[in-house]
Amino acid sequence: MICRKCSATIPEESKFCNLCGWNQSKAPSGKRTKSRGNGTGSVYQLPDGRWKVEVVQGWIRDEHGQRLKKKRRTGVFDRKKDALAAIESLKNKTDHVSLLFHDLYTLWSKKHYANLSKSKETAYTIAYKKCDALYWLNIQDIKLSDMQSVVDERGSSYYTKKDIRDLLSLMWQYACQNDYVTKNYADYIELPPQAKSNKDAFTSEEIQKLWDDYHASPAEHAVTGYILTMIYTGMRYGEISKIRLENIHLQEQYMIGGIKTDAGKNREILICNKLVPVIQGLIEGKKKKLLEMNEDNFRAQYKSTLARAGVRPLTPHCCRHTTATALTLAGIPPAIIKDIMGHANFSTTVGYTHIKLQEKLEAINQI
Repeated sequence: MICRKCSATIPEESKFCNLCGWNQSKAPSGKRTKSRGNGTGSVYQLPDGRWKVEVVQGWIRDEHGQRLKKKRRTGVFDRKKDALAAIESLKNKTDHVSLLFHDLYTLWSKKHYANLSKSKETAYTIAYKKCDALYWLNIQDIKLSDMQSVVDERGSSYYTKKDIRDLLSLMWQYACQNDYVTKNYADYIELPPQAKSNKDAFTSEEIQKLWDDYHASPAEHAVTGYILTMIYTGMRYGEISKIRLENIHLQEQYMIGGIKTDAGKNREILICNKLVPVIQGLIEGKKKKLLEMNEDNFRAQYKSTLARAGVRPLTPHCCRHTTATALTLAGIPPAIIKDIMGHANFSTTVGYTHIKLQEKLEAINQI
């Protein structure tokens, strides 16, 4: 005879199915079993009548980059209610295990970005975007070699690599505190040796070469205009890249911007007379900001611009050192220089001045 519930063949005259246990004197219910919601696990019946549980543990990517479910299964159960009871314990057991990298970032950033400065938040956001190879990996499966590869391959400079390392370390520290993982592999990421930075200032001859390069073709040599702007305002890349058009007041000859210390934030950045037409040309065609170029592209064009102009390959930050040096040589009072530079203390400003030997001799000979 055929079981009225599971349709299996059972001995004749059976009162109950020896496979599913259904009372053969009762007709099966016409109601469909409600399916479980997404993410709550599955219970399904095997051909032999027993029951099995399956829970999605996370997502992985195959060699073609396609997302695949990573599943965890239990043993089999004779009764469905036992399988249903097991699914909850299995789901709870895998809550931490199934956490993906991008989910961990979401949890961590919601808590920690509130306590970070805007510049540091921006740095970590950029670092996160460079970790895209880890996005869909289960954090339990991410090892030191995976992290080290991201730092080595996606970091374009020492500081970019350091930002990625610091982000991963903070995320894994959070994961350890919440028992998502047991070890912070990011603490063992190695950074390349930091090249010793010999800060210097552009000479007056080099500044003239930059002016000549800019005037040769203002439209095509816009990056030269940005370099001159940094030299004559003392702005860092992080500052000039955040200047919004509505904060540029050409008629009054100042801009509002700045980062880092309280003295540097939201300060008046002066626009000297010779810089006014340069700024006017740079803002033409812009939609939101004075400089609409990411740091990697800017640094690449900065380097090629100095080579074209025949100027030493000093770093972008040396533009700021040039500002402080020029103001000092011009005999500007220290208090004004400190305010222009946006420094909290004049001792910091002193570190930005680079007086040549001949200039020091000329000064001492005036005594």
